[in-house]
Amino acid sequence: KEGDALNNQINSLVQALISSKSSFNPTTCIDGPLFASIHFIGNTPLWEKIGAGAVRNIKGQKYTLDDNSFTNYAEIWGDNMCLKAVGKFSEIGPVQPVVDENNPFSSIASLFANKQSSLLPTPYDYEARVTGASISLWNKFTLNLSIEGTGTVRVLYADESLRIFLSPTDTNVTKGAGDWESEGLIVVQVRVGLVYDDWVDNL
Repeated sequence: KEGDALNNQINSLVQALISSKSSFNPTTCIDGPLFASIHFIGNTPLWEKIGAGAVRNIKGQKYTLDDNSFTNYAEIWGDNMCLKAVGKFSEIGPVQPVVDENNPFSSIASLFANKQSSLLPTPYDYEARVTGASISLWNKFTLNLSIEGTGTVRVLYADESLRIFLSPTDTNVTKGAGDWESEGLIVVQVRVGLVYDDWVDNL
């Protein structure tokens, strides 16, 4: 099938970017506007299931480094009805520091170098803690939802236009219902203005 062939090509490109193990600058690659989620590999996440197929539904995430806050955004019926989940994130660190077996001080040196540099290695983990959520109707009415939970966001690749995240574990929902994201989910996100040029950031 043509759709399957295209999907396989995209997955191959995703894996190539992950394999590059490129470093990233969180100031330009994580902080900023909404990045739209355009492709995923793994079990279908909850935010992908809730949208109506008859209209365009933008989904994605926005991270702000100044206060370590984030917004998860998912349109259900276009921007007439959307779900927003907000919370705080914090750094966990690199998954595996690079160690030169011939140099016992290499791990210490690499950690010191990373502290001096604005670049972070991949894969790199953040903890995300959702503290609340709401549903917005026609940008006029808001229904607050009692939802809380934690998860790990693993950065596999990130540049100023595109980033690839992995959920290394299932999301731990501590209040509210729903399996948000399953272990092994890979999500590809693109800076929203590159995909939807009519996007207006009200987040």
